[in-house]
Amino acid sequence: MAVNYLEQYFSYCENQKNLDAKTIKAYRIDLTQFTDYCDAKQVRATRNTIEAYIEYLTKRFKPATVKRKYAAMRAYFRYLVYEDIIEQSPTQKIKLQMRQENVLPRVINKADLAKLLTQAYKECFVAQSAAARFAALRNCAVLELLFATGIRVSELCDITTDTLNMDEQYVRIMGKGSKERIIYIASDQVIDTLRQYAGERQRKGAATKSFFVNRDGNRLSQQSVRRIINHYAKAVTPNSHFTPHMFRHSFATYLWDNCGDIYEVKNILGHSSIKTTERYVHASYQRQKDVLKAWHPRNGLIIDERNHEIK
Repeated sequence: MAVNYLEQYFSYCENQKNLDAKTIKAYRIDLTQFTDYCDAKQVRATRNTIEAYIEYLTKRFKPATVKRKYAAMRAYFRYLVYEDIIEQSPTQKIKLQMRQENVLPRVINKADLAKLLTQAYKECFVAQSAAARFAALRNCAVLELLFATGIRVSELCDITTDTLNMDEQYVRIMGKGSKERIIYIASDQVIDTLRQYAGERQRKGAATKSFFVNRDGNRLSQQSVRRIINHYAKAVTPNSHFTPHMFRHSFATYLWDNCGDIYEVKNILGHSSIKTTERYVHASYQRQKDVLKAWHPRNGLIIDERNHEIK
């Protein structure tokens, strides 16, 4: 019966709350974990059960993950109350207060980005076969679009031939919570790379409308994008490890540095809360401190104080 309640809840999330598949998948993982902890009796869970479960989570996960899992529980119990399955939520009087470490976004510096892209384009020029040229051009297009738009890797893989408009230079993105946004691609060089790749893709005869495809003509996976990035990261240093999200962080940080309008950055990134975007302000400030400590012009001045009395 408990599993049925969970499935009813997931159906409710999909059909009435209109949550996207990724959110429902995350709920399913978190709530199934909670069900396993409660031995499939979560409907009769008490406040003590929830508090014990939170303690169990804090020993195994970071604060941000614990908060997310707890939020999934709260939402589920609100649903059970709404459906008159239980009278009161066991989370009602629990106040979760956890000190969360303020981790600044990891950014790829511009010199390393330039090296990475240079290596990617180099592979295009030295490609000895049609298959190698296709893969190299696609990889360039993937890297360029990640940095040119700051989109998430899931959003990149979801781009189709219908959502990318190279004539008008924009891409239409369906983000978290099924929120649509349009991002202008403000680089002629990026557009040129996308056009070249699109030509190769058409000659290959892709079996899907997904814009980025693998060698078999099927949708490119998120894991494949990660492998592409790490392949070229070795051109920077042998031990480099970059992620798709670091491209997003880099785009956001450099954009904030140049425009200084946090609301514009928020809209382009598709954040639901300004607090999420504010991380890039802090990251930029930290880098400013590092630069000023190392290169401030005042530090290079030598003052002869022997003939001056300081009172």
